[in-house]
Amino acid sequence: MHRQATPPSSARAYRGAPLPPRRARRGVLLAAASLLFVPRLVAAQHPLASLPFDDPAYEVLDGLLRTGCTPARVSAYRPYLVRDVRAALAAADSNGSCARGLVDALHRRFDPDTLDLFGDGEGAFGGGAAITVAATQLSNGEFRPLWHGIRPKAEGDPPVVAEARARVSWGSRKVYAVAEGMAYTNRRNDPSNRQRALRNTSGAVDFGESYFNIQVARPLTLSFGRSNEAWLDEGRESLVLSAWGPMLDRIALGGRWKRVEARALYGTLSDVDLTPAQDSIAAPAHFYRYVVAHALTMRATRALELTLGETAILARGTRTLDLAYANPLMAYVVTQNDTARSGPDDNLQLFGAMRAHSGGSAIQAELLVDDVQIDANDRKTVQDQLAWSIRGSQSLPLIIPTAAVAEYRHVNSYTYLRNRYATAYENYDQPLGSELGPDADFWRLGGELWPSALVKLSGGAGMWRQGAQRLEQRPGRNSNGHAGEPFPSVTPDRPFVQRALLADAAISYLARPLTITVRAEGAHAQHPANLDVATTSYVRIQIIGTYAYRIP
Repeated sequence: MHRQATPPSSARAYRGAPLPPRRARRGVLLAAASLLFVPRLVAAQHPLASLPFDDPAYEVLDGLLRTGCTPARVSAYRPYLVRDVRAALAAADSNGSCARGLVDALHRRFDPDTLDLFGDGEGAFGGGAAITVAATQLSNGEFRPLWHGIRPKAEGDPPVVAEARARVSWGSRKVYAVAEGMAYTNRRNDPSNRQRALRNTSGAVDFGESYFNIQVARPLTLSFGRSNEAWLDEGRESLVLSAWGPMLDRIALGGRWKRVEARALYGTLSDVDLTPAQDSIAAPAHFYRYVVAHALTMRATRALELTLGETAILARGTRTLDLAYANPLMAYVVTQNDTARSGPDDNLQLFGAMRAHSGGSAIQAELLVDDVQIDANDRKTVQDQLAWSIRGSQSLPLIIPTAAVAEYRHVNSYTYLRNRYATAYENYDQPLGSELGPDADFWRLGGELWPSALVKLSGGAGMWRQGAQRLEQRPGRNSNGHAGEPFPSVTPDRPFVQRALLADAAISYLARPLTITVRAEGAHAQHPANLDVATTSYVRIQIIGTYAYRIP
């Protein structure tokens, strides 16, 4: 692929040699004109900029992976940094299994600009804006997001909703900072929104991505501020740490070496008030909550990746920074058992993952251990709290890049739950873990085609089962006394297991600045909402368009 060299007429060529007055004025005018009219110059992407989770580059990179391009694996941890996307694309250039159209499209998006605004250490200001409009048509009811189960149409996505973002940024050689404001026309059924309604309207305003990314040393990057986090899996989904709910206010440290990648974070969660009426306790109590996590990923070869890590939910009666949990080099499972700690207020999870590639085949498996019983007597009364997933993809030898995908996800009945809601694995009543929530499983067979570099056709079908437990239910639940119960579970108020056939089809145009997706989904559900009601079919059709100017 052709790479443009820095032209000798760039600003660097004049450094150290003063221009004659008339030529100086002309140079200033030309520079000002270029800033106004040359998009590549003003659209410079800082290497330390984080890709927002709605950026279409994630789908293109995942498409490269599924169609057999192993070097397109950027990281086990999202959000990706622009510099890491560039490194993956450089590795993909020399790999014959990588679809050239997709790689070239990403190069055009992410290659450094001819004029490097950040290479000399001097700061540069920037700005950007985006607007997203989504139109949704629902038939009979709503089934997204899955963790809430099937609900009436009035609780689903509004017919038309818009979201606007505006940001300012500043970057130098080792620092990138951004502050973003957001406005929503409707808060209903939006799990990412944490704000109260604006006056008497249905909308809200909030801060979006607002952070500092700092390159501490060549392999280490520190991030402070508000951003989404999703570890393992793909997109927003993860059994471990997903991005279905509001952004986290957190401090995170990441390190990348040739064979090793590590990440640690300490973030705040929504406060929780426990009351006698809602939580069956003797007296009201207020808890400040935090999430801590650290993980280590090792790449034995380019084709094999292994990850091991921990997360924990901390609930405290006062705002306290727990330095033992903030230390990424200490194991939480040991810290939790310190005799000076209260114990029950720390909800610890362990997780592991494996990802392997061979030619056009790939497989990824994850296991989350929320609680497991080792003692034989405990196993007779206490149910294990586990979650696991497995996904396989196979590129197909067609004229255009094509892949088939099969996946299965399973979350035990009491995984993510605790008898005290303060330590449930949630944030603003939205999951920190899987989209399924507790007490559910899901399998899907699907595929995707890439008729052109930025056009994706996808579809599939599967089965979704959901039991009686819900992440947001209060009083909280625990697994004590539930050993041997069938999966999924039932309760007196939800006496049936919901089973639903799901089907989906979508076409997406994944360019910048304009991205458009048209998606149709259907669910044919038996015992919807776990009740003794007639089998019902649900349809949702959605058109989503985003115009993004200089984001990131």
